[in-house]
Amino acid sequence: MICILVGVVPYQKEYWDEIKNIASVEDHSVDWRSCSKVIDEDIPTFVVSATSEITDANILVQAVQEKLRSKHGNDVGITCEMWATAPSPLWLRPDGGYQFSFHASNNSTTTSHHEDQCEWDAWAGTTMREMGIMVQPQILDSNSVCQLKCLVDQAIHDVEQSLALHRPDIQVGKNVFCFQEIASRNLERFDLRLTDPEILEFVQCNIMNNPKVKATLNSCLGTSSPTETDFDVSVVYSKPGACAQGWHTDGDHQKGGQDAGWTKDGWKTRLANAYAICLFIPLIELDDETGFTQFWPRSHYSRDFAGFGKVAELTQTTFDGKCYAGDAMFYDYRLFHRGMPNNSNIIRPVLQVICKKKWYVEKANYGEKTIAQSSCDAVVPP
Repeated sequence: MICILVGVVPYQKEYWDEIKNIASVEDHSVDWRSCSKVIDEDIPTFVVSATSEITDANILVQAVQEKLRSKHGNDVGITCEMWATAPSPLWLRPDGGYQFSFHASNNSTTTSHHEDQCEWDAWAGTTMREMGIMVQPQILDSNSVCQLKCLVDQAIHDVEQSLALHRPDIQVGKNVFCFQEIASRNLERFDLRLTDPEILEFVQCNIMNNPKVKATLNSCLGTSSPTETDFDVSVVYSKPGACAQGWHTDGDHQKGGQDAGWTKDGWKTRLANAYAICLFIPLIELDDETGFTQFWPRSHYSRDFAGFGKVAELTQTTFDGKCYAGDAMFYDYRLFHRGMPNNSNIIRPVLQVICKKKWYVEKANYGEKTIAQSSCDAVVPP
């Protein structure tokens, strides 16, 4: 089975009903999944997605073109081309775009707090399972953000002082390194563990005790008791000049855990529960200048999406995590994402709270040695 993306020019939404009438090609059934409008080099293009056991994807592309030309005539200038094939279904952007922020269906003056919480619980659980990402605006107010940023700024200052003292051989921002306390994630991009008791207490009181956070994590992780989970705290900070990261996940699908498979409702019926959820809470506003994290919704469905990030960009199925300081972005640990460039003149700090089942221990993202333990194997030259 393969997934095939076909680009059709010119863009006409009514083409979709005609394309869906292609039930089979060369005795292989075709399951049409989704369609989307994509602006490709200023040209509106109709992109359609199908799954089939056909061995030559180009035959399906030809069938689409012949179907449309037989209906509309050759003079219309319809052209079709194969955009991609993949070993898992590729989902396109929904009509109307993504909706990752909660909007209560009832008027706030007539809705009780309990009703609002129940509605949030249902929405958050479904959205996270289907899309792998959601947003909770203003989880922290401006005063809390200011307080937290002061603590984080001090932690960043302290660790870079420690690097300068114990590892003067490292060119911070140029060399690649990986210690227990901090690891470089790209040039001018770093992931610093936060272990200060004051920061951890702040996170527990102001974030983890938030009823909506609790409900979301319980639903996504499939847990019913806080004793089944724990959390780690760090800050991912990007300095001016940080470039774009490659597409990656924070963690893999667990061995033996089912993915979403090929059925349309596989995310409901097959996909294993998340074992870790990450909360990103920016401590400054994220925009085109400061940069942001770009996500690929639904990419937590399968490990086979590795290497297909460029297809997400081409089909414009990505979601730009531009938001205000104090907003929270929840995402599945298996979701593909990447940090975007920092074109400003300030540091971009994002608090990262990894909420996970206790059996999961993070081993891949940090080193085994501390900064003070001199070891040349912790550094990779540029």
